[in-house]
Amino acid sequence: MRILIVGAGVIGTLYGWALKEAGHEVIHWVREGKGSRYNNGVRLDVLDERKHYPKSNITSYVIHCVEQVDKGEPFDLIMVPTNSYQTGQALGKILTLSTNAPVLILSANWRGEQEIQKYLPKDRYILGYPDGGGTFKGDHLWVNLGGEMHVAEVDAARLKVLSKLFGDAGIRLDVQPQMLQWLWLHNAMSVAIWAGFAKYKDVNLFLKDSKLLKQSFLATQECLDLCRLRGVNVQEFPETKTFTYPYWLFVIMIRILYKYNKSMQRFTAHAAESLEELRDNFHAVIETADQLGAAVPNLRLLTPYIEGGSHR
Repeated sequence: MRILIVGAGVIGTLYGWALKEAGHEVIHWVREGKGSRYNNGVRLDVLDERKHYPKSNITSYVIHCVEQVDKGEPFDLIMVPTNSYQTGQALGKILTLSTNAPVLILSANWRGEQEIQKYLPKDRYILGYPDGGGTFKGDHLWVNLGGEMHVAEVDAARLKVLSKLFGDAGIRLDVQPQMLQWLWLHNAMSVAIWAGFAKYKDVNLFLKDSKLLKQSFLATQECLDLCRLRGVNVQEFPETKTFTYPYWLFVIMIRILYKYNKSMQRFTAHAAESLEELRDNFHAVIETADQLGAAVPNLRLLTPYIEGGSHR
């Protein structure tokens, strides 16, 4: 299959590599003037969680980058792995193409689909979320790649394309009947923890600050309550159960998770370098709280930490 990936960031590069290794043709559409930076390719240090793949893989990815895409070029899939505040700009670029290829949008979407539908009709795009992440460390990309791709439940034709594409790369589809709600919950469970982390930009220091950790825990419960106010049946999503536990048990679990889980360490490694994304997500959640008249006192107390600077 022929895949167009908008950009060559962490997620785009990670999945571009995996799909190219599986035999697909992958093209990265980058900003003007950015193509030459990838002339020598990218070194990858991958913690690979796919079945039947080497657990540790240090390799190279020769990226096929273009700064312009011909209007009539055919593609089987277009991937848009962007921060949520960049999605509209990326979709605007896609509008210049004449292809009817499905568009897989991989972003943490809290605001809903209205912005997307300014550019694409409902039957043209698929909401999704990657099972992987990481960051650049020096001259290489330090990442983990999970065995799933979370996607919305869509028509059989589009699911067939995705299943074939990612299946070739050893990645199974996790099809979510309520993908937008899944994305809301993902935001709800991450934004307050991320904001607390931003105080130090160091996981170990954050986990030692019991007061801040508890405040982040309580703020996360407030965010989950916002999801309930938006009509989400939170109990239907087992991944939210962690935030129903007593605080003392949550502390034990999160400290063990971040200290010993190598996948989590890589997945969250981008946090210290992605404060702009954090600010956008955080303010979007606050806007929803204001619209719904919901009190989120613990979440609001985290505001100073997302604005940059030292708060130690």
